[in-house]
Amino acid sequence: MKIRDFNRDWEFHSDKSAEVQIVNLPHDAMIMENRDKSNPSGGACAYFDGGKYSYKKKFNHDEENKNVIMYCEGIYQNSKILLNGEMIDERPYGYAAYYISLSEHLHSGENEIEIIADNADTPNTRYYSGAGIYRNISLFTAGESYILPDGVRISTTNNDSVHIKTEMHGTGSVHVLVYEDDVVVAEGDGNDVTLKIPNAKTWDEESPFLYSCKVELIESGKLLDSVMKRFGIRTLAWNGNGFFVNGKNTLLRGACVHHDNGILGACSFRDAEYRRAKILKEAGFNAIRSSHNPISSHLLEACDELGIYVMDETWDYWLVHKNPYDQANENFLKWWKQDVESMIQTDYNHPSVIMYSIGNEISELGTVKGQELCNEIANYVREFDETRPVTCGVNLLLAGMAKKGKGLYSDSDNKNGSQSMDSMPTSAFYNVLMNKMGGLIDKMASSKAADSVCDSLSPILDIAGYNYATSRYQKESKTRPDKCFVGSETLPKTLYGNWKLVKSIPNLIGDFMWTGWDYLGETGLGTIRYVHKKTKENAYKGLPIISGSGVIDICGTPQAEVAWNKIIWGLQDEPAIGVDPMQFPEYTRAMSMWRNTDCVESWSWEDCDGNKTNITIYASGVSAELILNGRSLGKKKVKEGKAIFKNVKYIPGKIEAVNLDATGKEIGRTALQSATGNTTLKLEADKMQLRPNGQDLCFIELSLVGENGILKMNADTEINVRISGAGTLQGFGSAVPNTENSFISGIYTTYRGRALIAVRTGYEEGEIHVSVSADRISEQTISIQVKREK
Repeated sequence: MKIRDFNRDWEFHSDKSAEVQIVNLPHDAMIMENRDKSNPSGGACAYFDGGKYSYKKKFNHDEENKNVIMYCEGIYQNSKILLNGEMIDERPYGYAAYYISLSEHLHSGENEIEIIADNADTPNTRYYSGAGIYRNISLFTAGESYILPDGVRISTTNNDSVHIKTEMHGTGSVHVLVYEDDVVVAEGDGNDVTLKIPNAKTWDEESPFLYSCKVELIESGKLLDSVMKRFGIRTLAWNGNGFFVNGKNTLLRGACVHHDNGILGACSFRDAEYRRAKILKEAGFNAIRSSHNPISSHLLEACDELGIYVMDETWDYWLVHKNPYDQANENFLKWWKQDVESMIQTDYNHPSVIMYSIGNEISELGTVKGQELCNEIANYVREFDETRPVTCGVNLLLAGMAKKGKGLYSDSDNKNGSQSMDSMPTSAFYNVLMNKMGGLIDKMASSKAADSVCDSLSPILDIAGYNYATSRYQKESKTRPDKCFVGSETLPKTLYGNWKLVKSIPNLIGDFMWTGWDYLGETGLGTIRYVHKKTKENAYKGLPIISGSGVIDICGTPQAEVAWNKIIWGLQDEPAIGVDPMQFPEYTRAMSMWRNTDCVESWSWEDCDGNKTNITIYASGVSAELILNGRSLGKKKVKEGKAIFKNVKYIPGKIEAVNLDATGKEIGRTALQSATGNTTLKLEADKMQLRPNGQDLCFIELSLVGENGILKMNADTEINVRISGAGTLQGFGSAVPNTENSFISGIYTTYRGRALIAVRTGYEEGEIHVSVSADRISEQTISIQVKREK
């Protein structure tokens, strides 16, 4: 089928305004909404208001196109599709991709499609969802005979051959060609064909080689249709000895990742997803868990290209409501099979997808009813894909409570899932419980109630997934030595101990930390707060907007402990220096269970001379030495990858960390320097030329630096961004935990000297001019070319 970009020039209307805007997709309507503490979405959705939205588009239909199918990759939520005023389809779940046949409802000539997204009833999620058409829309057209969208399924059962199955409509014969780069290396005929690949190159994290497969539909020598798909040759196996990719035992260095893109809201763009995947890979992660909904096709493609394994997850709920207006119970039971099918259709040809997770912290897994449903869902997944294992992120505390009839979430008919625990939303209550009793909660994972839950789920799941259950690992390994399991959600601060277990327990296959990349909503979960000792005011004013639990912030800046992670994983030899922020001496630092440090790799703190701070040297050696301006401040033993120096007085200049082995010999050194001189704006664009396709993005990293080019940590100020020419501002912001600014206003305050600008192309060639200004700092400009590819 011919694929048409259907993202351009939609008429957008919100129920709060009579104004009609012309927008290009993807488009997040929620990021445009007002943020207010009184909004019922609450901190879970970063205090954004809900709403009901309409998207309309006129288009012409050529009757030669007998079959017309529209593909919607992501509409949040309760979507309804109207064609020429007639409702022709709907889908409640806001993360389901689905196809709609328009053929029987089209008029010759002009038609009007309308898509309604209803997100008015909140709260309906535990984290920022976005709203509207936040992923792409495509239009497929064909004659009488064609290859079905997602009708080509490619699998590999060994490392030198590929199985291609093709579903078609109408008549014709199928011819298949496999390309290595631009050279045909195998071909064959038939709807169900296995081809031997000479000198086959396999796909994995280290060498993510991708082949191309072209499937042609031919009749009487005439080409009726063709489809091109990329794939990788890789096999999977799992047992009590571990998880194997192409026969190699593979440990998963995992990051839990939500679907939002920070300053872009929920919008998914190829450039944004590729940038995120690249930063995650550079930070040492080789796997991501799509928490807690199906991953975007753009991020899948990036993971294919970069060599990142994916645990794709379906839902955050089944029968029991976690929020008053989520899709649990009635809608879930009506639609879950379609949701499973759509996820597997999207994932099937992507070598990066190595397992499916069918839920997150489903409390009813502690009940017979929940376990029966779990078995039904797992078997349904296997009907569509036998090549990948099925897992589930099980919270043994919640499941154990449900087993005893004391579920944290409620499944009553009035949907009061978030109205218990003194009116605190239950997910928020659980997070508070974790912050106060995290160690005890982990220990409860090895209780008798937890044992019973695990015994019931073991025959159902191919790989057991345990959230916050480190205490269970040794018991699980001994109880079920023939099955593997994974830490599906863990605390970043526990990585050292967790990874020792991963390396020592044969059937423990990896660890997924919460989170690898920070996200909007679930505000303050991991944020380390600074509270004034006398007034009790927060150092950062405004409403909370981010979770604060990511080791990489919402703008893609790795935090200092990323170096610690890489040292633990054996990926980094040189030491790193983490400095506790020192600009708030009159404030108390309130820690979080998810994050026990907010240290940064910087020795550049203006107006902080004489302030005291703690310094952590992340190192692989036996001991470490700290040197300030050429004077040694002593040596400390390295414990769990850290040597901590307390009450170090800040003196501008140069601070050095020396990594020492057991004999005291230097095996590595790193240094940080202070900024000097006046503050200037520094702009760094990730690309200088874009295409006029309405989809390309340029990310511009903004930093406040001294005259020597070094970042100033505490020179934060409000920045104004103006865009002119052949592009628009898609988003601008920083990782500041609290704010009254908006990502779409062009005005935002930096955080620790940084901010991020995202510029989007339109459909015309030209130049995009970006001007950045701030009080008492010289304005900076940058220009980006927009040209069509020749």
